[in-house]
Amino acid sequence: MENATASPKLAGTFDPNNLQVTFCNKTDKEIKLANWLFGMMGKPALVAAGGAAAQLALKLKLPVKGLIRNTIYKHFCGGETVQEAQQVVQKLASARIQTVLDYAAEAQSTEAGFDMVRDEVLQNIIIGRETRSFSLISVKLTGIGSSNIFRKLHLKQGLTPEDQAAFARTQQRLDDICRAAAGADITVYLDAEESWLQNPMDELAEEMMRRYNKEWAVVFNTLQMYRTDRIDYLQSCLRRFEGEPVILGIKIVRGAYLEKEQLRAKQQGYPCPVFTRKSDTDKSFNQAIDICLEHLDRVELCAATHNEQSTSYLASRIQEESIRPYRHRIHFSQLYGMSDNLTYNLAAAGYNASKYLPYGEVATALPYLIRRAEENTSIAGQMGRELSLLQQEIKRRRL
Repeated sequence: MENATASPKLAGTFDPNNLQVTFCNKTDKEIKLANWLFGMMGKPALVAAGGAAAQLALKLKLPVKGLIRNTIYKHFCGGETVQEAQQVVQKLASARIQTVLDYAAEAQSTEAGFDMVRDEVLQNIIIGRETRSFSLISVKLTGIGSSNIFRKLHLKQGLTPEDQAAFARTQQRLDDICRAAAGADITVYLDAEESWLQNPMDELAEEMMRRYNKEWAVVFNTLQMYRTDRIDYLQSCLRRFEGEPVILGIKIVRGAYLEKEQLRAKQQGYPCPVFTRKSDTDKSFNQAIDICLEHLDRVELCAATHNEQSTSYLASRIQEESIRPYRHRIHFSQLYGMSDNLTYNLAAAGYNASKYLPYGEVATALPYLIRRAEENTSIAGQMGRELSLLQQEIKRRRL
């Protein structure tokens, strides 16, 4: 069975500047909050200081949870429980936007923590199967397995018997999730992580695709296109699966750990694994789009990006006659709380569009929120674009 519903007929031209569509789900209060938040996130020093202060305040049990919950948390998260998040899921669905449900638990460090994340994801799959309110979930592999073991495997270091047993449990957790998802018509997006952990994660993703991506892409591997080796990886992956009855699930992103990757490479004296020029990353991302579009008979693509140029490029390519039979295999995605001008206008024009919707307790989600804020300050032009659109909407509404 094909998981993704066939794309609705494209209703019109994708116009990322249509403010009425962009902010159709936002109240006046939400517009004002977003404008204030993005104004604050335009100040990197303030973001860094605020993140550290928030973590310390929660650790000291100071009464700041309400403040965090009603500001940055409210803008970027769906709620503390999956039940709370369902309200946002329904709101997005009213605008024909799908939800990628994302349990915002950062890397765990204990077997009990790994089991807890697996159980939460399995419960979400049950909810998705029963309610049909969402059909996409996100899984971070360091949420269900040891980052230290992934690092050892990446470096091809020998594992102790204890490590081997722990990794076998990680594999089983992932298989439990993917098997349940396949049975529930739920798609699993596996997050990409730091380059020094990624090789065994790629291998796990490919193993799960071989097992479960027979009729449709149950499992997607994520490629960070700021890495200098990802085009080669994509092409070699296509070669490895050639002739096999497997639909490759490929999600492409630009990348989330730029400064961290550059700093580690410099400190440890190895070649930087990521592009140092944004233009090279942009070229790599669009090249990956082209490669995937050439193989839509056996690839399903998710372009998860906040870049308007890449989004418009893919939208224009989808209009081509040769791609028409495979439109249902092309997806767009953005983070909840960001780039509504892309997501809402893509959905309105009839494209498959989704929001990554994290949820979880405020304290649990705080590292995620800090990362989002820091990423926003480092994305060239992102703050200016968000603020410009919000201020135009404030003027349009005469707030």
